[in-house]
Amino acid sequence: MTMLRERSTTTDAGAMPREFHWTAKAFYQAAGLGVFKEPNQLELIYGRIIRKMPQSPVHTAVRRRVARRLREMVSPSLCVCEENPIHIAFDGEPVPDVVMLRGPESDYDERHPMPEDVRLIVEVAVSSVASDTGDKAMLYAQAGIADYWVVLPAARQIVVHRDPTPQGYASVTTLGARETVSPLAASDVTLAVADLLGQAPTP
Repeated sequence: MTMLRERSTTTDAGAMPREFHWTAKAFYQAAGLGVFKEPNQLELIYGRIIRKMPQSPVHTAVRRRVARRLREMVSPSLCVCEENPIHIAFDGEPVPDVVMLRGPESDYDERHPMPEDVRLIVEVAVSSVASDTGDKAMLYAQAGIADYWVVLPAARQIVVHRDPTPQGYASVTTLGARETVSPLAASDVTLAVADLLGQAPTP
């Protein structure tokens, strides 16, 4: 993901100076007034408006596969959503690739999920490894998200972040394609890392 540059027009997300610190409330007010082009392609991270990178076919395929496998295996008391905004902080409104939430989807018809609703966040990192393992990992840890996975299709790995603290995740474990992973909120569910990654690219 890339920081938006300052622009002279008020129709693009970079209309405000780079150092302007956005709150989620101000962000949605501006979006409602039509200030941004393609507001659905934007995230708010530590008060900065970030444009999401276009998704490659690999990114899209892995995201869909992870979401599908979780939906197939977790309890009906949990719902799995793709690209759903999370109100993580007063100045943070990320849009994770996959999020597992408590309760039915209808619980979120009129509000965005809060940190206490989140049971698992999954980001697929094809061109956003630095952001997903850096600012986003810190944001999620500070919000108390107990289970955060970064899927690395190129490396054929999943990096599992747990034990959140204000300084970041105390536990970070890298799992290879021959290993398995289980969500903290559904410990009876075992997922093969290779199955989530899909077929390895042809050399």
